[in-house]
Amino acid sequence: MKISNLAIDSLKEYVSGDNILMPYLSGPNILKLFNTVGFKDIYNHGSGGGMPENVSRNKYVFDKLLEVNGTNGLKVILEHIANPRHFAINPKLDMNVAVQSINQIIIQDGYRYELLDGIYKIIGADIPDEIVVEIHFEEIKNQIIEELKRAKFLIWVAVAWVTDKELLRILYERKKEGLNVQIIVIDDEINQKYGIEYEKYFEAYRKKPEGKYQNIMHHKFCIIDLKTVIHGSYNWTTKAQYNKETITIDTSKELAEKFATEFINLKN
Repeated sequence: MKISNLAIDSLKEYVSGDNILMPYLSGPNILKLFNTVGFKDIYNHGSGGGMPENVSRNKYVFDKLLEVNGTNGLKVILEHIANPRHFAINPKLDMNVAVQSINQIIIQDGYRYELLDGIYKIIGADIPDEIVVEIHFEEIKNQIIEELKRAKFLIWVAVAWVTDKELLRILYERKKEGLNVQIIVIDDEINQKYGIEYEKYFEAYRKKPEGKYQNIMHHKFCIIDLKTVIHGSYNWTTKAQYNKETITIDTSKELAEKFATEFINLKN
């Protein structure tokens, strides 16, 4: 993350807390903050001591922001000062007001804070999508249930066989709560015999075998809120709980959008 020197000059008092919108940081706490991104400065508590080289708090912040400019360290610092834990120093301050004020500075360089899962994150053109990958071999059904319950906006399921009544019940409950729930399954005897009338409860699509060799839709993925994807070998059936299976849970907007494109292609 790289911003202009003018922006850094404007930000220094937001970091030190000399801006009235921000929690005040003492000299030792400023050093502690910057030491999280690789510095090793020590505050001199003795007589005549203080900040390194006896510079002011704001001069120190300005110099260190210049040093981390163009690195991930700047992003770390800015996300730290927009974190609820930081504002716990002075609960009377309004973090959202402060964030919007900082946005007016960094937006000139193509960056902004965005609220993701209740935490402000810096996004911008040169900041790559953060990808979090979790791989599960055990308690797979419980992992799926946890992700379904976390969903806030949409759940798109493209799984060959969906016959597990508990998972279907949770999907229906989420739909009744207002979420966009869609399902794509194979149009075959298994889903007909052991599944449900998907179309009665959801926006649902049954994919018939296609082509010369009667190829089937064999996907097993679920998209949640266009940011999380569950995929792997696990069909959403009761029997699958007792098989040797694997799922991966990826948290990435970029990956989720790719899976969403495939989901839409399947519908069409």
